[in-house]
Amino acid sequence: MLRVYNYDSYEKYVEDQTAANKKKIHWEFKKENHVQWIKSKKLGASNIICHGTRNGGEQKVFKKYYPDAYIIGTEISETANQFDMTVQHDFTKQKSQWINKFDILYSNAFDHSFEPVETIKTWKEQLSYSGKMFIEWSGKYGQESTQTDPVSGTVQQVMDFLISQGVVIEEFNNEFGLLMCSVKNN
Repeated sequence: MLRVYNYDSYEKYVEDQTAANKKKIHWEFKKENHVQWIKSKKLGASNIICHGTRNGGEQKVFKKYYPDAYIIGTEISETANQFDMTVQHDFTKQKSQWINKFDILYSNAFDHSFEPVETIKTWKEQLSYSGKMFIEWSGKYGQESTQTDPVSGTVQQVMDFLISQGVVIEEFNNEFGLLMCSVKNN
């Protein structure tokens, strides 16, 4: 079972996530090989969303491999407005214009979710009919939940959770800690 940090309020969650974002704002996304693997699994994509992207690094790498795609990233902090292809948005909240839109949904920030069940519900709804969800989850997320990383659990616990939410685990790349998923009856 996933462990979830218990915040005093949603406002405290946003405050803590924003503070963590600002401390790491200059960290670079150094996982181009992850996007290459995704490209090998999902050759074509017209619309791509990356959730919890801090400074837009993920979008830049996806743009390199999917140059004709519409690519957007979300970040809860107001710093999002400083970066191309990035909007300030809590990835758990649904935007009606994003429902059934994305061929690829990527995130290495699921461990930052305030409400994991609602987050996955939202993400599932954002996938297009043939869309794939790629969630990075490594052994480091198996530790205790904290204010900055509120969701924790082993890889198996995350897979069990996703399956319980109607997500199909198609493949797990152990080297990258990447789950490739789809949705039943999407």
